[in-house]
Amino acid sequence: MNNNLVMAIFKVESEAFQAFNELRKAPEGENYVAAEGALIRNKDNVIEVCDSFGIEEPGTGTATGMVIGSLVGILGGPIGVILGASAGAWAGASADVGYAADTMSSLSVIANKIYEGETAIVALVGEEEPAFDAVFADYKVTIVRYDAVDIADDVDRMYELQADISNQVWAEAKADRKAARKAKRDEHHAKIKERLDNLVDKIDSASDEEIVL
Repeated sequence: MNNNLVMAIFKVESEAFQAFNELRKAPEGENYVAAEGALIRNKDNVIEVCDSFGIEEPGTGTATGMVIGSLVGILGGPIGVILGASAGAWAGASADVGYAADTMSSLSVIANKIYEGETAIVALVGEEEPAFDAVFADYKVTIVRYDAVDIADDVDRMYELQADISNQVWAEAKADRKAARKAKRDEHHAKIKERLDNLVDKIDSASDEEIVL
């Protein structure tokens, strides 16, 4: 079996919700199993999660969700906005997804595949390709596959990038505050010096007048 991240993009939101509920009730089928999945949509050019599920791992009592949860966390955050802006709309319209994936991060391709107002199901699937397509046989969808390991690796790199950006922003903000404080101190110093200098000049002028008189 191949381990894939499969994304099915719907034009009709209600159909996406219906298909997702059906998948959650029956995540296993002939030659496929969906370990985890999420229903996401592009609302005002921001990716948001509508619903999600994970199959409970035997003996653990906990549901899976690491790959999809991490992916959605990236796409729905500031890095997702950057990915969409940097990749350009052409990636979403490209018929040659393989070329697009070779040209940029796979996460950029994903971010650009879902246009504003569209809804998609993303799932971590073990399958004999294209067995998982049967889930969407009754719907008009665009289906895209990615190697799950590649996605997990890209997600890790993007989280590292996000941390680096946060650290850089914090450092720059700290430097800006320091520069602003210095500028304010210089401003206070100039005002105080001007005021005292003027006062000294007035006192000196007054003393000169007394001498002249």
